[in-house]
Amino acid sequence: MDIVEYLLFVPLLIYGIALSDLFIQWKRFLEPSSWHLPYLLTIVIITDIGVNNVFEFHKLSPQLKNITYFAYWLYVLPPLLFLMLVNILTNTNEAIDMETFFSSKIRIVFLLLAAFIAMHFIPQFKYDQTILLPRLFGIIGCALYAFWHKKVFFYFIVAIWVLAIIKRVYAIYAL
Repeated sequence: MDIVEYLLFVPLLIYGIALSDLFIQWKRFLEPSSWHLPYLLTIVIITDIGVNNVFEFHKLSPQLKNITYFAYWLYVLPPLLFLMLVNILTNTNEAIDMETFFSSKIRIVFLLLAAFIAMHFIPQFKYDQTILLPRLFGIIGCALYAFWHKKVFFYFIVAIWVLAIIKRVYAIYAL
């Protein structure tokens, strides 16, 4: 194991822990009593964001060859923020009403999501340049929904996510 693989291990492990918590929540798709569309869509969106970040993280490996300790923290902070977001979003209490639970967590979840998306504007994260504009709109949409819990802002975020997926697919097939 070379130094780059060693340094990639910690952020990827943190993403893995967060993704395992998210995948546990996917059982809610099979339980009609716990269906709350905004919560389920948020779980899907954040799962996609996490998997995409793990997938794209390998492109950062050349930058880790001669990295300093404090610069390394720039690579560890986004996964830590993602883990905090997931820990707040995922609910281990099976008896709670999902709509009530999600409504009580909207502000912190979407502010953390906006901060997580914003961290991708740090110069070290030069991967996936095709979705810079959707990221900017995602930050705006998350901030708006965090403070004004209007469904229009939530579905704006969903539309931005769909647009980002389309742009990623287009970028793959345009090469």
